[in-house]
Amino acid sequence: MAGLLAWAADVVGGGSNDEEDDSSSIPIPLLFTPQQQHYSIELGLKSASLSRSIQDLRLTLPSHHISLRLPHLHAHSLASNAALALQFDSHSSTRQQAQLRETTLQEENIAFEKVISNCEDKIQERLQEAELLRAKLKVRAKVSKLHSKCQCS
Repeated sequence: MAGLLAWAADVVGGGSNDEEDDSSSIPIPLLFTPQQQHYSIELGLKSASLSRSIQDLRLTLPSHHISLRLPHLHAHSLASNAALALQFDSHSSTRQQAQLRETTLQEENIAFEKVISNCEDKIQERLQEAELLRAKLKVRAKVSKLHSKCQCS
């Protein structure tokens, strides 16, 4: 019941929470895609509209026993706050997942580049070994030709 009365006092009196004022005064840099910016603007417009509606309601509602007269308004307010919190959490989660995926992909790219570099080094070593073996084969072929000429004479 105390919570309901506190809500009623907030709706009627337009009171604000000190915790909300502290958290909103710290700017947090965010990177949004154009779709996210558009969605954020839409949410801002909806928030402004809801604020205007709340102000209008505060002006039209009587101040005494509001919690008893309009319990459906409180339920609707709680439902709206819950829905907004879910949307915000979903957006935050999506942003965090995208950042995590980007970090993972960058780490994978670095690992693949190392593997490719190692393979290229091994290929280069094998090519050098092949050239060395060809040179030895040529020398042996020349030696065997000389050896066969010497036996024939």
